[in-house]
Amino acid sequence: MKRVSILNHVIGPIMRGPSSSHTAGPHRIGRIARDLLGEKPLRADFFFHPSSSLAVCYHDQGSDLAFVTGLLERELTDGAFHVMFDEARAEGLELSFSLEPFDEADHPNSALIRLGGTGGASVTLHARSVGGGSIEIASVDGFPLCLVGDSHELLVEVEKGFEAAALERLTAWDAKAERIEGATSTLLHGSSCREPGESLLESLRKDPGLRNLRRARPVMHPLCGDPLFADTAELLALADGEGWSLAEAALAYEGRLLGLSREELMQAMDRRLAVMIESVRQGLEERPAMRLLEPTAAKLFAAERGGKTFLGGPHVRAAARALAAMHANGGSAVVCAAPTGGSAGVIPAVATTLMEDLGLSREATVKALWAAGAVGLALDRRSTFAAEVCGCQVEIGAAGAMGAAAVVEAAGGSASQACDAAATVFQNVMGSVCDLVQGIVEIPCHSRNAALASQAFLCADMILGGYENPVPLDETIDAVDSTGRMLPEELRCTARGGLALCPSARAMRRRP
Repeated sequence: MKRVSILNHVIGPIMRGPSSSHTAGPHRIGRIARDLLGEKPLRADFFFHPSSSLAVCYHDQGSDLAFVTGLLERELTDGAFHVMFDEARAEGLELSFSLEPFDEADHPNSALIRLGGTGGASVTLHARSVGGGSIEIASVDGFPLCLVGDSHELLVEVEKGFEAAALERLTAWDAKAERIEGATSTLLHGSSCREPGESLLESLRKDPGLRNLRRARPVMHPLCGDPLFADTAELLALADGEGWSLAEAALAYEGRLLGLSREELMQAMDRRLAVMIESVRQGLEERPAMRLLEPTAAKLFAAERGGKTFLGGPHVRAAARALAAMHANGGSAVVCAAPTGGSAGVIPAVATTLMEDLGLSREATVKALWAAGAVGLALDRRSTFAAEVCGCQVEIGAAGAMGAAAVVEAAGGSASQACDAAATVFQNVMGSVCDLVQGIVEIPCHSRNAALASQAFLCADMILGGYENPVPLDETIDAVDSTGRMLPEELRCTARGGLALCPSARAMRRRP
């Protein structure tokens, strides 16, 4: 079972819209690629398989800009993001992006990257953006491995027959260091949450059989501890024994995994809440420019306030706020993936509605976000946040499930009730497809975010009011995963099915 951090993988990263798979992931890949090169890049060539999701949307969704931003060691939130090609040219970096088949392309968001540096260094790597900003570096210079960005990495390539001494030094730093055989050399790979000391690096540099020494820094919180529980059943048993809510269980889990104090964890989540609140404000007040849609969040919000909707109420205002955050996301503003960019409206809408309409304190709202994170944790351990793999149900559907858990937490419900509310949402969206119109994260993403923000409150109320969920959360997630993988490629973020093929959708003109 993979190790998942709520701050690293579920509520976060703080990123630029519109898609965490296509901006946050590529940015992290670019950062690691730059580290592995070991010097300032002079040339960067990117290859995407013609049938992949990246091939369809790498330019429209800003993946190209995100890759380059990472290569230049700039933050994804940098104000110069939209002119990063100009920044690259100013630094002497030549770029190319090509659609070409390559043997290692085994994921919809696979990329083959070849870099050359100012000092003559070069590196080739295969990387995958696997959902919600999570990544995998699957090979470096042909050596298969798996770097995910949550630790310090050392790659020591040595000639055959010289492995023993280098491996002995490396295992003093990482007892689980691995040995990967190549045709003419061996790669030794060590990984740790601790930075390698200069004495270790110097000793490795002096090894007579050394061909190459590469290192990479973590691009997220290093994972230094072991998970507190392995699945939702263990979580609920622990919460019941300790008298914890779902949020308290999530905080205990994350503190042990990252080695951070409760205060540090609460502050980190509060920073994410601040970004969420600002994304809602921007969408309501600034009318961000999008590619296809005219911003309508403020219009809906005003209509509800003016009594022009049929029912009205907090669930409608939550829908308007979800639209607002997605308007900001669609305009490539800074948002918080929760759990992805394509679902970055639901949790901000739920959180701001809890605060502004229902009087929840900021601290209690932050705790509600931790409860939401526990549900995302359950999904990411067993499945994926990538619509390219499992459809919209694991992005916007997941956000709705997380939002329902947050509402139950805010209402003082138990950890079990929060998980049941989340399972109920998942059961209502199972099998939902990802059919982006023109490959842009606007239609139907915006309306789905609005609907799921509203549904989060409904499903929470159903459980709090006595509805008994018959299928537990983890079993529901397994069903979601298997159903999603049955969807044809055309319905998984390739813009080759569903609404994307409707004549009206195809005829829509892009806004200037």
